[in-house]
Amino acid sequence: MVQTKIFAHRGFSGNYPENTMTAFKEAVKAGADGIELDVQFTQDHVPVIIHDRTVNRMTDGKGFVCDFSLAELQKLRMKEDSSERIPTFEEFLHWVEPHSVYLNVELKTELKDRGEIPELILPLLAKYGVEERAILSSFDHKALHAAKQKKPHIESAALIHQAMMNPSKYLETLGVEGIHFKASTLLMDEVAELQEKGYHLRPYTVNTVDQMNQFFTWGCEGIFTDYPDLALAVRKEFKRL
Repeated sequence: MVQTKIFAHRGFSGNYPENTMTAFKEAVKAGADGIELDVQFTQDHVPVIIHDRTVNRMTDGKGFVCDFSLAELQKLRMKEDSSERIPTFEEFLHWVEPHSVYLNVELKTELKDRGEIPELILPLLAKYGVEERAILSSFDHKALHAAKQKKPHIESAALIHQAMMNPSKYLETLGVEGIHFKASTLLMDEVAELQEKGYHLRPYTVNTVDQMNQFFTWGCEGIFTDYPDLALAVRKEFKRL
């Protein structure tokens, strides 16, 4: 039986400020199998970890991430915890290198920055020796395809937020190994069909016990959750059934 991997969505974001070093560290402490994080570029082309296009929701600043230099961005503090700031992607990789967790790197770059992914993000995965446990994902499938062409040995997964016609044909065209789908957009038979064709399925964002048990039963390769501690407890009980 497949043991579904538990990916901490933006780190342990249910209990700590999302995409912060504390959220990542607490996810590892909780025992998560993997960490999901969002990467985009500053004005001076440094990859940083933040989900939104703007800093408004999470920090005490206002404006688009891409309009800040790294120095300006790191002066901002998280609203939930003023001791926290936006980390750089390299800072995260330096910390995570000795930990044996999987990494899901969601590429959230602006359209104009697609060409910088191979030059500024992919080399860092090689530098810190994490390519074999990294997964690249994105809603920008052109960016994902470009990254896959550059580093075909790194697993890639298309992010999907709505139902699709013939998803397996599309994934084959895109040349990726997985699909990360909104939890409410695929039925069990559709999941089974994609699994039979060898695709890795990981739904998001799975935060209820019923949903967790559903996707464990379906044998999904992984789930993304804000509460890795809950998911781990549910998985432990599920294995006993």
